[in-house]
Amino acid sequence: MDNFSKWVGRISQAVGYAMAPLCGIIALLVVYEVVTRYFLATSSSWTSEVENYLQIAMVMLGGAYCLHHGGHVRVDVLYRNFGAKGKAWVDIITAVMVLLASLPIMYFGFDLAWEALETGQTSVTAAEIILWPSMATVPLGFLLVTLQALANALQGFGVLAGRQGKEA
Repeated sequence: MDNFSKWVGRISQAVGYAMAPLCGIIALLVVYEVVTRYFLATSSSWTSEVENYLQIAMVMLGGAYCLHHGGHVRVDVLYRNFGAKGKAWVDIITAVMVLLASLPIMYFGFDLAWEALETGQTSVTAAEIILWPSMATVPLGFLLVTLQALANALQGFGVLAGRQGKEA
């Protein structure tokens, strides 16, 4: 159990670190777009589209990192007043809810991404960006979040079983 939780935590951490530079890249693209539009009196349609796809990747693939560090929304006013066992139950219930929501998203998301890959779908803009990489980030991100939620739940079961509390 502990090995699984540590393994998932390392994956969440690594993917989160890999996604962090996308924020800077998106910011640079926005600056480029503003400069070309307002100072050079020209515009490009590809920057906005690339920004959107990078943002999708950053949000979807960064979700597990956020969950690993306790950054997702929960009712902290209540959660922080719970003892270790109360927090463990919240983590277990959260994992069940994440699993129920994630399974259909992963199933249909992978199906749609695979179809986009097989058919060579591209965006309808002039940039004609291939869609499957962006589409694949949704089910992949939900898979990572689900794994992290399950790791948190396993740690919660450990707390309930009397082992030491969760590691950061």
